[in-house]
Amino acid sequence: MLGVMLLAMVALAHAAARFTQIHGAQFAPSVAIYVLMALLLAPQLSWGPLVGLGLAAGVLTWLTTSSDPALPSLPAHAAGFFVAAALSKRASRHTADVTVGTMLGVLGITLVVSWTVFAVSMWLMLAGTPFADASRERFGVSFGQGFAAWWLFGLVSFGLPSYLIGAILLPLLYGALRPALVRRGVLGDDEWLPTRASGR
Repeated sequence: MLGVMLLAMVALAHAAARFTQIHGAQFAPSVAIYVLMALLLAPQLSWGPLVGLGLAAGVLTWLTTSSDPALPSLPAHAAGFFVAAALSKRASRHTADVTVGTMLGVLGITLVVSWTVFAVSMWLMLAGTPFADASRERFGVSFGQGFAAWWLFGLVSFGLPSYLIGAILLPLLYGALRPALVRRGVLGDDEWLPTRASGR
């Protein structure tokens, strides 16, 4: 199943993120991979299987993350996939293919939503610990203390680097995979894409 292969790519990319931290910047290619999954599959599927894919993406990122605690990865990346899927469905109403601008827009919104859900979950889990009182600083910029500082700190150290790597990977992978899958009849083959949506 195409979905299974893309989920495996999400897991591998998320596990690799522990090796892509450079001078305080964390490049997380897994977000671009599940946005790719949404762009390819969401226009073809109903919400039933899409919810399953999103939960699976959340569980896989939870199991492969280097974050401690790991649990916030589950709702964060599941929510990210759901947002990417909804945006992909909306974009596909106008054209079967999507532009680079649309891809980058979906990626950006997905990253903000995913990071926000992660930040809130982490903050709630660690409330009352030294984590909540810590002062945040990255790349020579001090963000101060509190939740807003934590959110901005993560957006700068995780969101922006992940957007940069995703802006490179996503158009390349989509441009290579979608035409090949269409030529092979994979997109539109019920054996690969179960429970096709009757409408968008």
